[in-house]
Amino acid sequence: MPALSIGAGDVLQVTVFGQPDMSAEVSVTDEGEVTLPLIGLLRIAGMSQAELEKLIAQRLREREYLLHPEVSVTVRQNRSQAVSVLGEVVRPGRYPIQGRFTVLDLLAVAGGLTPKADTVAVLLRKGEGGAAGAPVRIPIRLDRVANPDRSPLDLVLNQGDMVYVGQQKFFYIHGEVRRPGSYPMEPDLDVMRALSIGGGVTERGSMNRIQIHRKTEGTEARDFSPHLTDAVLDGDVIYVKERIF
Repeated sequence: MPALSIGAGDVLQVTVFGQPDMSAEVSVTDEGEVTLPLIGLLRIAGMSQAELEKLIAQRLREREYLLHPEVSVTVRQNRSQAVSVLGEVVRPGRYPIQGRFTVLDLLAVAGGLTPKADTVAVLLRKGEGGAAGAPVRIPIRLDRVANPDRSPLDLVLNQGDMVYVGQQKFFYIHGEVRRPGSYPMEPDLDVMRALSIGGGVTERGSMNRIQIHRKTEGTEARDFSPHLTDAVLDGDVIYVKERIF
């Protein structure tokens, strides 16, 4: 992972070994600048810690304060490199990136998920072209924590990323099924899987007499007969009718 760059709001500890008068704790201004003893104003936004150490040492040599300066820069408070998490987590907010920081790490520092959390979160990431580019939406399965294939949860976050955890969504199944009721949505849920979650069709029910009642935003509710491979959407009501004898 590339070294994190210094940005506005960061608090730095600059240490010149053996020279306490040249050392200082400084804050990076909104313009990306700091003022250091003897050196004065430096524009440092976008530099890494190593690059800033070299620059300070170079300025001290150029001005003949020290022949062989040894400089260390430590980020005391990282306020510029941060990611956000919103929605159904215990402590939503903005969190600093410290080294390698994954989606799972972010959810952990945010206190974990609330009981209302959906099983899928969305990672919003700046697209090509920076702030002007369209954001990239990356779905993250939250039910994969104990799964060997949990690569989306191990995705390393970048500066400015935002993870949104929405409320859990439900579908409903009634009629001639063994366990009618409401159930949490699953990714890629189809009618066949929904019937299975509901315990399957009873002996009185008909696989050929299934209806879905669907209400989508901005449209009238409608009833239709689905195929078993059709997708089930949030809020769908599936009704299995009795077979005709």
